Amino acid sequence: MSFWRTVAAVVAPFTSDTYMNTADSLFVIIVTVLTAIGFCLNLLLLFLIIWKSPRSLTPYRIFLANTTITQLLFALFSVTSQPRVLSRHQYTIVIYLGPVQYFGEWFSYMSYVGILHLSLNSFISLMLSMIYRYFSIRFHRFSVNVSLILCIIGYSIPFLIYASCSHIVTSSSISVNKAILVGLVENLESYHMVVSTNISNQLPLIILILAVTFGLIPIYFVMYWCRHQIHKTLKQTRSVHSPSTRDNARRLVHALTIQSIIPLVSVFPASTFWCLSQLGIVEPTAYSYFIIPCLSLGCIADPLVTIRCVLPYRRWILKLCHRTNSDMTTSNQDKSTIFQRN
Repeated sequence: MSFWRTVAAVVAPFTSDTYMNTADSLFVIIVTVLTAIGFCLNLLLLFLIIWKSPRSLTPYRIFLANTTITQLLFALFSVTSQPRVLSRHQYTIVIYLGPVQYFGEWFSYMSYVGILHLSLNSFISLMLSMIYRYFSIRFHRFSVNVSLILCIIGYSIPFLIYASCSHIVTSSSISVNKAILVGLVENLESYHMVVSTNISNQLPLIILILAVTFGLIPIYFVMYWCRHQIHKTLKQTRSVHSPSTRDNARRLVHALTIQSIIPLVSVFPASTFWCLSQLGIVEPTAYSYFIIPCLSLGCIADPLVTIRCVLPYRRWILKLCHRTNSDMTTSNQDKSTIFQRN
């Protein structure tokens, strides 16, 4: 209980002037905890990428850094906006419970769009990482400059969509939003910032939503095609690649495969519930508390998988844990046993 009280105490200064019911308060605490964990894990991973990567990881760590920085920004956008996302017919209504609500209508809605565009970039980054593994195994050459160019090109797609959303028409009028929600949200006028937009006549927003949902299909196709080709190439070129190279490639592909499964438990459920709420099958108020915590699972799982599967990073963490455990023991025999087990 003391942990949750501490979290509530940290969150309270940012939401003291905002109306929140019990569900809102629980939502804010959950989002704060998830994004804080994700931010710390990605910050640790970024440290490992910059300072603990061997020379052999130099091209690949560009893609790792791309994904990690994206997840860091996702955590920052999520914790500062903390949006409850509702759908009603062709409208999207967002209730902001984070500090961004005090920066006005435009900044508030762009923070929500920013979360979506960062989610899209994280998927693209995983796809580029898999493409890198295929070309590095197949053609043996992949420079740092090419890696940087690929990451820039990959990010240019979600960034252009994000920038095009800066001119979308929104409304923070309480009367307009009440007419849209028709009593679905109690005490709507008590919230500091509620922003709605008509999706049907906002082309950039339609493109972004389609990219985050249905756009995953071609991304998955490219990733699993590259995965198949990597394993096929490794089998056909046993005499060319050393055993350590093949093992390292398989380990990294295994990590990317696990990371590609993460959206199945984070993005796809959120997208499915959004579609069901549009059809009137799912009650939109309950769904509004679901999307951001669900998406936040990715920024926790991704760094854990990377640290676990990239051997130099895992070894550094194990050495750090061994050093900590050694400080707590007084017997050299115990130290030797711990080292052998690690």
